[in-house]
Amino acid sequence: MAGRSATRIPSPSFVSDDRTKGRWFRARVCALPRMPARGASGVYCGCCSARLSLIPTNDGRRLGMAQHSTTLAQKIKGSLRAATAVETSGVEPIPEDGRSGGPGSSFTLWFSSNVQFSSLSSGMLATAAFGLGWVQALLAIVLGSAVGATAIGVMSTFGPRAGVGLLVQTRVPLGRYGAAVPAVLVFFKACAWFAVNSVLGAFAVQTLMGGGFAPAFALVTLAQVAIALVGYGFIHLVQKAMAVVLPLLFIGVSVYGYAKSDLGSHFAPDKAGALGFTGAFALTIAVQAARALSFSSYAADYTRYMPAGTPPRRLFACAFTGTWLGSVWIASLGAAIGTIAFIGTPTDLVGQVLPGALATVTMLALGLSTITSSCLDCYSGALAWLIAGVKMARWQAVLVVGVIGGAIGWTTGQGDYWKSFENFLILLGNWIAPWLAVMLVHRFRARAQSPTPRFGTGFASWLLGLAAAVPFMSQPGVYVGPIAKDHPALGSCAAAVAFLTAGLAHYALTRVHRRPTAPHTHTAHTNKEIPA
Repeated sequence: MAGRSATRIPSPSFVSDDRTKGRWFRARVCALPRMPARGASGVYCGCCSARLSLIPTNDGRRLGMAQHSTTLAQKIKGSLRAATAVETSGVEPIPEDGRSGGPGSSFTLWFSSNVQFSSLSSGMLATAAFGLGWVQALLAIVLGSAVGATAIGVMSTFGPRAGVGLLVQTRVPLGRYGAAVPAVLVFFKACAWFAVNSVLGAFAVQTLMGGGFAPAFALVTLAQVAIALVGYGFIHLVQKAMAVVLPLLFIGVSVYGYAKSDLGSHFAPDKAGALGFTGAFALTIAVQAARALSFSSYAADYTRYMPAGTPPRRLFACAFTGTWLGSVWIASLGAAIGTIAFIGTPTDLVGQVLPGALATVTMLALGLSTITSSCLDCYSGALAWLIAGVKMARWQAVLVVGVIGGAIGWTTGQGDYWKSFENFLILLGNWIAPWLAVMLVHRFRARAQSPTPRFGTGFASWLLGLAAAVPFMSQPGVYVGPIAKDHPALGSCAAAVAFLTAGLAHYALTRVHRRPTAPHTHTAHTNKEIPA
């Protein structure tokens, strides 16, 4: 048949149909599996409507053969139909015959998610608030972004093997009850990020379209919730589109921003204050790392639908590269703009840096980027709420995140943004870092463990990491530890101290409490081994 090719459907699941005395099957011929529909002239793929014929096999079963059009329009139609289908899964393991996708989607997702105003803000802190010169800030941004991108890359590899998110896998080392604690923290972290991005997006939309803050805030909030409600496939589709659109929109502001900024600026001791150069440099690294680290708790949520055989190294490379490129590009641009102006909101870009036409394009880019980035917080925050033990549907949990995050953004969105943003980012790293350390040790170094208890050794290790970080914590206006108070330059080391302490503690505790007969095996679990 000209222009058409026969494609064998991999691993179909046969389902008896008493009405037709025949067999239907779940065919993985497109992006997502759907039950075929029986028409007047045969059986058709429920995903892309291609006609399916049934042929006998050696064992007597009937296997589907699909006649698929090779035209680009048909492929796009099938992919769009699958990606826009509302996700019905919650936090349960994704079966192998229901998985699809590849590592490349991790690149587009994390690249798009980092091309946003919060990246611009974190880079601007380095020069406008901490006093670094642009070259010095660039080096710190490169290093900090690499730390955060590494965490996202590694945690992305956890999804395909188990078919569940990272928080579900946390139940093994931390215990079922112990894992509920970081799940609740991730939920509130997601609500906080949702609030931050909603406010920033509202400022951009308000500047772009005019009118009051309230309608702009409502528009941004509803758009973020809508994307998260549809779910996994639609999020990846939106991020793929934004990976093309956002660079085109940000090119103009990048060229103009670099041309107008003072790239030869030097360290400004008056801005750094008691931090000094070392403290300012270390704090910039910490802020950049913490911003990306906050995403790492979500990473496996967006790879759990990928086949179990997805190459881990390639998946790591795609997630790392996407995160690092997006973060370094926009944060370094923020650092450049910070040498000539102190931008508190997207609106300030219009009045202080950008001319009219370019400002309009930039506001459009910032509005789109904050919406597409914050939908990750809404989606993963909903999953975290379910993992914490709340009994409700995924779509209901999405609405909970939207309501709480929207309320936080509405009530606090016009306060001291810069100080709140800096403290918020640093605080995230203080508890996420030791949790990630426990998960890394559990997967790559720990021996096999007994079935999940209420509180596992990982929970104790996580608490030890947090306790070790307390003297180094520096949250002005909230808490400043004794070491950070006496040595301000060490105030940015809390997350690193927590990470090392928790990792070493978990490595030691799993040796002490391991089962005597347990072999020294790899501890990455399949979906059958992880408690639901």
